[in-house]
Amino acid sequence: MNRSHRTRAFFLAFVSLFCVAVSAAPVPAPDYASYFDRLPCVSRIGRCFNATVGVKPVTVIAEKAEFEALRAQIKSLNSYVRDVYWIVKDPVDSKKALDITVEPTAIGLPIIGEPKEEPDVTVYALDGQDLESKPEQVARHDVRVSGQPLVTQQETLTQDFLPAGRYVLAIKYLGKDNWDRKWVFVTVK
Repeated sequence: MNRSHRTRAFFLAFVSLFCVAVSAAPVPAPDYASYFDRLPCVSRIGRCFNATVGVKPVTVIAEKAEFEALRAQIKSLNSYVRDVYWIVKDPVDSKKALDITVEPTAIGLPIIGEPKEEPDVTVYALDGQDLESKPEQVARHDVRVSGQPLVTQQETLTQDFLPAGRYVLAIKYLGKDNWDRKWVFVTVK
């Protein structure tokens, strides 16, 4: 086999393996997502792990029209929230809204690894809900200055429930090898 045939055979084998890996993905990116959003874990939009909020599954927003309408609505309510590709379809009980579980997907496990610690969750209230919190100094191990973690101040919830209303939860999966994040729209009753 000459060099050009070997190169072509290698390329076809690579493409075949890539297609098999992508087709095995249990949670595909939505058709409307950009090219990079359709690659596993590249843009950190949450494809490499599954999550539940209050025992209810987090699912992808499959229709572009639903995504666009929700994006416009959320942007008018909170400008800090990024594109929300995920939703919990059924309302979540107030007392269970902070019970969040995560597990890597088949395509995510080799990339992000098993969970290293509990998921990091940031809560964005969309309806003006008053959440009890306290300021806290935390070390950011993902940002270092002169080899030391950067220390920042954050507001930490001091309550174990969420009042009724609409929220976006930024759920960050912290794996042994890497990380991924889902921005999830949730309605709490």
